[in-house]
Amino acid sequence: MASFCHSIGLAEFGNNNLVNEPEANSQKTREELIEGIRKRFQSVQGKMKRFEKKDPAITKNILPEKTLASSNFTYDDSEPKSSSDLSDADESNAESSNAPYWSENSTGMYFLPFFGLSFSSDLEWTPKSIPITIEQKNGFNGGFRLGYSWESLYLEHKTFYFTNTLEDTSTSLPADGHFSGFSTLVSAGLNFPFSDYVKWKVGGGVGATNQELDIDLGSGKESRSGLGLTYQFSTGVELRPFEHFLLGFHYNWYFTPEFSTFSDRHLNSLELSLGYFH
Repeated sequence: MASFCHSIGLAEFGNNNLVNEPEANSQKTREELIEGIRKRFQSVQGKMKRFEKKDPAITKNILPEKTLASSNFTYDDSEPKSSSDLSDADESNAESSNAPYWSENSTGMYFLPFFGLSFSSDLEWTPKSIPITIEQKNGFNGGFRLGYSWESLYLEHKTFYFTNTLEDTSTSLPADGHFSGFSTLVSAGLNFPFSDYVKWKVGGGVGATNQELDIDLGSGKESRSGLGLTYQFSTGVELRPFEHFLLGFHYNWYFTPEFSTFSDRHLNSLELSLGYFH
């Protein structure tokens, strides 16, 4: 009986060891895992401390106060802006800029005084029955242009004065005098933008010219005047380096048909204009 009880006791002890052995192994595995994580965390902390000693501004995500003061840097911890907010900000910055853009900011009124050189064709003057051919020297002209410009079109009024000194005549008599006048025209044309600041213009117009001839052929000074129709062709380049400032270089051809005692006349001019755009 005693031996039987001893055998039962040994059997129960063996069963308990078999049950407790997996629990002990599991506990040991968890402890080893925790210990490994703790060692790795300590290793990372040590590396961060060494890196912080080398460059503390980066590891703390800050900049030195002197750098912030000199750069006017501010940190915004608000939520990131959406694409629509960014596009609105870009448009606002573009509107506040002084740099003009012809396709978006080319509509407006302009006033441009100008000065130029004029080159006239020969003129025939018939005071009586015999025509006299008059050669003229290069002269000058000056006036203003007042108009309105759209993106692709323009409409303007132009008034100017011109004068050319007489050089020679077809008579044997010495000649002295000048040929001058006032012209006023209405013209229209097209705009062709090259870039944000430069555009090419081409157009034409029609108006009236009051021209006057003052001539002295040795027998006395004579003066003749008349009012006639004038046609114009114009082309040129305009620059707009600032918002309300306009600079232009233009070539103009004017044609006045025959009227009164004067033959038809061609006048070519090169003009420099400088003025205001609004």
